[in-house]
Amino acid sequence: MAVRLIVLAKAPLRGQVKTRLAAACGESFALAAYRAMLANVLGAAAGSGLPTAVAHAPAGAWAAVRALCGPAVALVPQADGDLGARMAAAMTGAFADGAGAALLVGADLPLLTGALLVRAAGQLSRREAVLGPALDGGYYAIGFTREGFCPAVFADMPWGTAEVLARTRERLGGRRVGLLPRLPDCDTAGDLRLLGREPWRARLAGTPFGRFLAEAAGDPFDRDPDNRLSVP
Repeated sequence: MAVRLIVLAKAPLRGQVKTRLAAACGESFALAAYRAMLANVLGAAAGSGLPTAVAHAPAGAWAAVRALCGPAVALVPQADGDLGARMAAAMTGAFADGAGAALLVGADLPLLTGALLVRAAGQLSRREAVLGPALDGGYYAIGFTREGFCPAVFADMPWGTAEVLARTRERLGGRRVGLLPRLPDCDTAGDLRLLGREPWRARLAGTPFGRFLAEAAGDPFDRDPDNRLSVP
């Protein structure tokens, strides 16, 4: 079954990304963090071998997104509406374009890997849906087969709360759902500190986001096991 990967991303524009992080650390810092985590996600997408599209917002910032993503990734503008409406529209578009299954991930998951995406795609060959639970009670990945697609999971959802995953699973009803490992995403300064500690820091070493953390911490990321990230 052909699985289409969709990365839901904002254009890398100062003041428009990672606003909670920016409130604590400044807009320039938040933009640099966002660019690094999106680079990790795009690296994972490339490593997975899955056909990939970046659904971006705002639509008029196409050039900024293209400059970050490079020429090989397809770009599509996000629909209007809240997060749920934009996610539902991105999935609907993938199915309308002929995908047998669609997998959607966010741009703020530095720990995403090509192997994890391949695992998710494999789940969709045996099940109607797949979820990647986040540590905060939400999810970092959601996927459906064409037959199992359930747009209702995106409507009237309390996004940004710890209830999202549980409510999503309830709405999936009797569908067979594959689960991926739980991972942290990155929205706040606290999330950055968590990612700068084990076991996550070792898994980020050598990636764009790992290098960002090393510079933010001000010491050798790979050589100091007692490092604790200090953000400005």
